[in-house]
Amino acid sequence: VDLGVEWYFDEGAMLGLGLFYKDIESFIQNTRFVQPYSASGLPASLLDGTGASVSDDFTFTAPLNTPGGELTGLEANYTQPFTFLPGKFANLGVQMNYTYVDSQIQYLTSTGANSFKTDLTGLSKHSWNATLYYEGERFSGRVSATNRDDYLLQVPGTEAGFDAHGQTGTTTVDASVRWKLNENLELSLEGINLTDEVQESWVTNSAGQLPLDYSETGRQYLLGLRYKF
Repeated sequence: VDLGVEWYFDEGAMLGLGLFYKDIESFIQNTRFVQPYSASGLPASLLDGTGASVSDDFTFTAPLNTPGGELTGLEANYTQPFTFLPGKFANLGVQMNYTYVDSQIQYLTSTGANSFKTDLTGLSKHSWNATLYYEGERFSGRVSATNRDDYLLQVPGTEAGFDAHGQTGTTTVDASVRWKLNENLELSLEGINLTDEVQESWVTNSAGQLPLDYSETGRQYLLGLRYKF
């Protein structure tokens, strides 16, 4: 069920609000479990040349159809070109949106028994992004910020003895500029992850939240040249 309202209060400008409710009848959940290879039902010939034996423990991944659950939320959008400003400032504009989602999904263990009832994997409860742009005849540019809350990757957790495996939320800033040198030639420069945001994942159990891994990709810069014949 979706309900949306939009107000176009000026040329190219819009303020919108959307409410939604979704009843997920069944969610396909990936489970991970450790067992001897001999218990998997797979042929022993698959291990030929690997140095492993059928008595060795392996980590298996299998999909399960869960009972699903409910998901509700809202989304707000705002778009505004600043045509009311004087001179070159009239080429400025802004785009913003915010989303809130609450979900309760029933997860299962690898045996099919009920496990935890919690958020949908891959879904942040709060997320937003905002873009400030300039669109001129010869020059254009934009700066964008994107934010999302922590979110779950695996329920139950991929590591034995842990309730869930999740990812820490991030806020990233990207920017790009384009300069039209003439009718055929265009120069561009893009910067990705300008704040050098890191990625951190974690696991939870009765002792609380514990770090699992940490990765840092660094900033990326791309210089481009485009020619149209």
